[in-house]
Amino acid sequence: MINIKLYFKDENLFQFKISGHADYARSGSDIVCAGVSVLALNTINSIETFLEEPMYINEKDEKKGILDCTFPNIKRGLCKPEVMILLKSMSYGLEELQKNYPKNISVKKYALRR
Repeated sequence: MINIKLYFKDENLFQFKISGHADYARSGSDIVCAGVSVLALNTINSIETFLEEPMYINEKDEKKGILDCTFPNIKRGLCKPEVMILLKSMSYGLEELQKNYPKNISVKKYALRR
């Protein structure tokens, strides 16, 4: 199962952690895994390329299915609205995948305490 943790501050997504494998199909043919990968990587690449927003890739391991990414400006309350739209879109897409493949994806949301 792919476990996804979404971390929010003031309803703004500032970090996500993805780990595991969907086990929907064999490696290379797993549409669930591919969907999660496309959503996460396209979001990161778009933010980096078009918006030049600082981010930290805390951990990345393709074999283990791990991607941990933090956006420090969001955590500080300083972020471009376009970045927030892209992150909301990714979050929505991941939640929709979970609805369609509940045995393969778990999405959990966490709010940062003040």
